[in-house]
Amino acid sequence: MKLHKHHIIPNHAGGTDDESNIVELTIEEHARAHELLYEKYGRIQDKVAYMGLLKLAPNAEIMYTLRSESMKGENNPMYGKPAPNRGIKRPGIGGRKKGTTWSEQERESKMKLHTSVEHREKMAKIYADENRNKKIAESRRGKPGHIKGKVWYNNGIIEKYFVLDQQPKDWLRGRINKK
Repeated sequence: MKLHKHHIIPNHAGGTDDESNIVELTIEEHARAHELLYEKYGRIQDKVAYMGLLKLAPNAEIMYTLRSESMKGENNPMYGKPAPNRGIKRPGIGGRKKGTTWSEQERESKMKLHTSVEHREKMAKIYADENRNKKIAESRRGKPGHIKGKVWYNNGIIEKYFVLDQQPKDWLRGRINKK
């Protein structure tokens, strides 16, 4: 029968490797000890220990659980900090430097602009232009799309992405013109 060395007070709870803190248990007893510790104190390390000892979870799942739990709350380096791009205008847009934030006045003026009747009418004219979408589609026809190195091909009935010049025989480059 294989025996395991179990820390009475686990290392993750401040226990030491001193002989007075170690007891030998069978695998089942060791798993039960960690299960009881988990039920009493709720420490994820004990849950992972008993699940691993009883082979209730694969090693990859155990490692993922430990990593994700160790990054929660105050252990997360982003804890208490603002989200990185919240309210920051990107560099190169409007001449702002990286890291500058919108003032409340700028926010309000932008909101007023985007909710104004004039702005809505202007945008309605732009989107009403029948040729707008056609121009956009034509300018992209046959060029690599979002799937890097792939382009649209069609056989007159269906269209699909293929690696450039590796399309089936008799397929044409570009999308089907839908009128």
